[in-house]
Amino acid sequence: MTPLMILAGLVVPGMQATRPTQADTVRPLVGVSSFVLPSRAMGASRTIDVVLPPSYDPASTRRYAVLYVLDAEQELEPAVAVTRFYAGTGQLPPMIVVGVRNGTRSRDLTPPAAGGWTAPPEMGITGGAGTLLQFLSDELVPWVDRKYMTAPMRVLIGHSLGGLFALNVIASEPASFTGYIVLEPSTWWNNGREAAAAAAALRGPAARPLRVMLVNADIRDVDTSGTGDGTSLVRMLRVPGETHSSMTLAGMMVALRRMFADFLPPRWVPGTRPIAMLEHYDALSRRVGYAVPVPVTTFEEVFRMSVHAGEFGDAEQILARMQREWPTDDTAELRQMLAEERSIPPAPGLVPLEMAAIRPTPAAAARFLGRWYLPGAGDGHEVEIRASGDTIIVHDRVRLPDGEWKDDDAPVIGMTAGGELEWGQRVFRGIAALLVLQGTIQEDGTMRVTRQVRGWVPRGPTGNMLRTEQLHRASDPPRSDQ
Repeated sequence: MTPLMILAGLVVPGMQATRPTQADTVRPLVGVSSFVLPSRAMGASRTIDVVLPPSYDPASTRRYAVLYVLDAEQELEPAVAVTRFYAGTGQLPPMIVVGVRNGTRSRDLTPPAAGGWTAPPEMGITGGAGTLLQFLSDELVPWVDRKYMTAPMRVLIGHSLGGLFALNVIASEPASFTGYIVLEPSTWWNNGREAAAAAAALRGPAARPLRVMLVNADIRDVDTSGTGDGTSLVRMLRVPGETHSSMTLAGMMVALRRMFADFLPPRWVPGTRPIAMLEHYDALSRRVGYAVPVPVTTFEEVFRMSVHAGEFGDAEQILARMQREWPTDDTAELRQMLAEERSIPPAPGLVPLEMAAIRPTPAAAARFLGRWYLPGAGDGHEVEIRASGDTIIVHDRVRLPDGEWKDDDAPVIGMTAGGELEWGQRVFRGIAALLVLQGTIQEDGTMRVTRQVRGWVPRGPTGNMLRTEQLHRASDPPRSDQ
């Protein structure tokens, strides 16, 4: 590896750089390190900005996805803000952000003119996109991979002419990156030649591992049916109400969250132990080819859910894994919580949460199908029970004290031997438990609904949580999902 010469805040005029040097920068962005990289491909040096995630530790084995940002002078700051904020809330994995500053922008970001099309003369020299791609692929990416703990997930983000450049890379060398975020690209270049070529490439086999987010992009014939699991993940996204210049921040927010949607913390599945939520990250790691870190917030949530569920052995395993993946995080408070909860005798009255192995069929639940509502003023409650293939769906809608409605496709528990239908409400945040509603059809045609907490024993007053209601059937027929 070429040694790195650091000149603290100084680039000497006229100095012939032969190795990467620290670049002078007046950028206010906190945590940015700037380097001047000599490039054989470009025939000149390029300034590169690097921002590491707060959790980055060169002594650990953790590896990070890398976001390469074109037009770094304008686009690096919003990219860092979005990635740091969403990584801190568990919505994105922590990322290394690499900003590529411009040389001659109109030259470096544009493909050669083709098909009789002529570039506007005011743009000056154009057509050097191939040279910039050679610099990125052969020089910058290998340098970043040598210097930092990188994962095999590289995302290129480009706006306007940068978006045109990204489309051209997709069309010509799609394997250069594993993901692309294309923000309002200049598809007018070459009369849309690059856009059409990129759309064709995304339909081919080389695009299968790619994740591509096209934001405010006028591109036709793009296949967006892939899921990213063995197929390409391509999405056409819109960001309304922004100018061409201002859309980058909103575009990055939407595109990054959609691109990494499968990195989101999983939802607890009723009837399973909370520790099973961590298996989501194990499966994701196998799919993307590197160990995806479990967010600290997810570790803490799964730990607390396991403790409240009395799964103390699972809680110990979670703490041990958390300590391995985040060795600098202090788990003393969590260990104290585990010790205290273990010392408390089990609360009396615990009703286990058990889900039926076989969901009720529409025929078995025929008496319950329809729309139900709670008449009169006060707490509103509406339930829709409808057929969906060979089973049923229960949509539960409750009016909250502030007047807003909370909608949920409620987990169906099953049907009792006595013919009562049971479904759950997710009212306990961070607790592996449900408020189970049991419906019984009365002789007058109403449905009597009772409530019971299962999987946990509340330690305080429950108020009217366990109230009984008499729901009436609405006159309009239920929907059926086929």
